[in-house]
Amino acid sequence: MRTVWLEHDADFEGWRAGARSALMAGIRLEDIEFSVRGQTGTLFSDASDISPPEGKKLIVPMDFMPLAKRAICHTDRERFRLLYDLLARLQRDRSLLKNRADPLVHRVNVLAKEVARDKHKMTAFVRFRLVEGSEPEHYVAWFEPSHFSLDYTAPFFKRRFTGMRWSIITPYRAAHWDGKALSFGPGASKRDVPEEDHLEDYWRTYYAHIFNPARVKLKAMQAEMPKKYWKNLPEAPLIAPLTKASEARTQDMLANAPLLPVSQPEPSISTSSPSTLADLKTQLGTCEACQLCHGATQAVPGEGPASASIMLVGEQPGDHEDLAGRPFVGPAGGILNDALVEAGLERRQLYITNAVKHFKYTMRGKRRLHQRPETTEVEACRWWLDQEIELVRPTVIVALGATAQRALTGASTPIAKARNRLMPLPSGALLQTTYHPSAILRVPDHTAKAEMFSNLVEDLVSASATLQQHAAAV
Repeated sequence: MRTVWLEHDADFEGWRAGARSALMAGIRLEDIEFSVRGQTGTLFSDASDISPPEGKKLIVPMDFMPLAKRAICHTDRERFRLLYDLLARLQRDRSLLKNRADPLVHRVNVLAKEVARDKHKMTAFVRFRLVEGSEPEHYVAWFEPSHFSLDYTAPFFKRRFTGMRWSIITPYRAAHWDGKALSFGPGASKRDVPEEDHLEDYWRTYYAHIFNPARVKLKAMQAEMPKKYWKNLPEAPLIAPLTKASEARTQDMLANAPLLPVSQPEPSISTSSPSTLADLKTQLGTCEACQLCHGATQAVPGEGPASASIMLVGEQPGDHEDLAGRPFVGPAGGILNDALVEAGLERRQLYITNAVKHFKYTMRGKRRLHQRPETTEVEACRWWLDQEIELVRPTVIVALGATAQRALTGASTPIAKARNRLMPLPSGALLQTTYHPSAILRVPDHTAKAEMFSNLVEDLVSASATLQQHAAAV
């Protein structure tokens, strides 16, 4: 039995180096184990270095690396061996990861998905507290993740709080950012973190003011913000009294509403406002508000639950979507699905739609190539998008690309600039702007493509974190 020693529970680089050497040396799964230093290993293990033969190469598909980086952070004791087994099988079948029905592929994907969800919770519920008397100022947060996900999540906080010195303490490991470098050390206990600081009074005041009593959904709130996290949230003591008083505050809001006429543009279609998403889909099928309806196969409505708290808005259907009648099922949809998994979001819990409901294209031989819709076409479809927002009433809307942003705000702002800020919309939702997945597909440079994908994931995580912070008002 050969042993690969790892420095900590989520030591991906250590596992990667050991697994590559062992596979190239021909060591079978039953003859290897992976152990974290300081933890008990196999009684008769051989801890000597594994030297692979010279000149031998290993096949590592690109989609294996991000999957393995997530899965290795799980608490499942078999994770190291599962990944070794998967990497070994990939040497014989490079397309194995596409077979989601394979038991091993399915299990590893489940581990990765649960870690992504854990990252999603950490980005939403970490609360930094100032260490009194620290110079320069140093902020510390305590968090109890369900998995060993700190290493995987810490780069998010590095990007988000670059100008702040901070530490995140967990029971098993700690992350530290000094403004220049990210480092890791041993874990500690909650006693090592300040119980409160003076800034939390400001946060509680803000939280109480943004609480919307008319949109309280307790089950949805607790689904997004489980009670296990409440003990570390400074706003948690406000939730019960604010919720209890929600009905009286709603009636007060109605009684004191301003009696001003609300001007709304007339719909550019001869139909009445739909009462359900099913009605909207039926009515949309007869829309002739612009010329796009004559060239497309069909109108493509949004899809997702009417109770969705997050809505994603793209530009328009593509060739695949036009034929299938569903949004984001083509290549751009594949990028979006990967980004959602990375961000810890469930697609089936989101409402996904487009600013324009018909496919605009130009023929190139036998191919239908995408064309960007004109402003008049976006405006013609705006009524449908408004109806979807009214029926779903999302808390956060994510604009995927410039066309969606323009449809939602009436203005055009460079995505690189717009994505770094939240914008309140007339519907009451908060707008998060990010790149359209198809833009990522068009980037030829692999490094730039990876960076843009990372930005998309970060923006989706930010949208989810915004939802978590407003969970009591959902």
